[in-house]
Amino acid sequence: MNDEKRRAYSIILSFGIVSLLGDIIYEGSRGTIPEYMKFLGASAAVVGTVMGLGELMSYFSRLLGGYLADKTKSYWLLVFLGYGLIIAIPLIPLSEVLGLGWALAATLVILERLGKGIRTPSRDTIISFASKSIGGGKAFGIHELMDQIGATLGPLLFAVAIAYFGNFRYAFYLSFIPYLLLVFTLIYLRAKTKLPEEMTNNKKDENKGSKVLSRRATAYITAVGINALGLFPASLILYLAGETPEVKAMGPWFPPLLYAAIQLIDAVFALAFGLLYDKYKFRVLFFPFTLSILIPLLAFQRSLAMIVASALVFGIVLGSQESVYRAAVGDLTDPSVRATAYGVFSTMVGLGSLGAGALYGLMIDLNAPIWLIGAYVLATQLLSVSLLAYVSKTK
Repeated sequence: MNDEKRRAYSIILSFGIVSLLGDIIYEGSRGTIPEYMKFLGASAAVVGTVMGLGELMSYFSRLLGGYLADKTKSYWLLVFLGYGLIIAIPLIPLSEVLGLGWALAATLVILERLGKGIRTPSRDTIISFASKSIGGGKAFGIHELMDQIGATLGPLLFAVAIAYFGNFRYAFYLSFIPYLLLVFTLIYLRAKTKLPEEMTNNKKDENKGSKVLSRRATAYITAVGINALGLFPASLILYLAGETPEVKAMGPWFPPLLYAAIQLIDAVFALAFGLLYDKYKFRVLFFPFTLSILIPLLAFQRSLAMIVASALVFGIVLGSQESVYRAAVGDLTDPSVRATAYGVFSTMVGLGSLGAGALYGLMIDLNAPIWLIGAYVLATQLLSVSLLAYVSKTK
């Protein structure tokens, strides 16, 4: 292995460790925060609004984070600021200690989501440049694999801590440990990493960067947004699972187990799709785009077996969304606007997911006929596949 590849793997694995530790903290806390805010006196409406505002902040701040990264070239500053704001999670118990109620907790939850939006475009841009010698698909696949390990471990560790200590507070305090490890890893990564000149050069090329996004990049990001708009969400898969007679008889432990299975499949297929992407490029994306059609058609059968099948298919699609969908952005964009492109990409996925949750949730509430659900998912995914076909054929 030559020095360039060794450096690339070092950067990607280090970012993978950072993401793993970050996910232990904020993904671990996500299942606890609603109950803790309820304990602090927040109503269901307050909890729902705070969590929704947090996600909205996360997606829209990615536009700001991407723009600032391209404008200032301060990739590391934005990465450190974004990951640094994860400290909001261990500080949440101050709401109880200081007697400030749920208001401080809500502010800290939204602040952590702001940090995620600020750091993500810069982080993905650094990974895309570092991956040149080994392939973007493999790089983002490895990163997503490690990220999902953290997303799986986090809730388990929070659950163990809450069971052992008998309260929420110490579970949050213990997350200071992975937070400190995260900061030390970032400092090490920054000291050992030299960004390529094309990332840090502020000189404008008259032939490049004149547009924020090329037509191919715009078509691709639009395709991904429409794909997300037609993708049946994991939250509603779990909702439908909870309504089945079998799960009602088993108890509330089954949906979280099913969600863990989705995360595990995501981790495995992220790396598999990444390796395939480096060999076949955009042709690989036709598979998850098309596979997305099956998820609501299976879930709306409303039998436990079909809902479990839809969850497994969702895990496969999610694995590609978190790896090769991101890798393709790097292949389609000029270095001068890549962070901005990642910001737009993440925002489109977020808005698409928000729309999908609202529309499919309405279909569940109204008990929509299967033909209407099928027509909607076919319309969205065929449109996204058509745009992907344009991207794959255009040079």
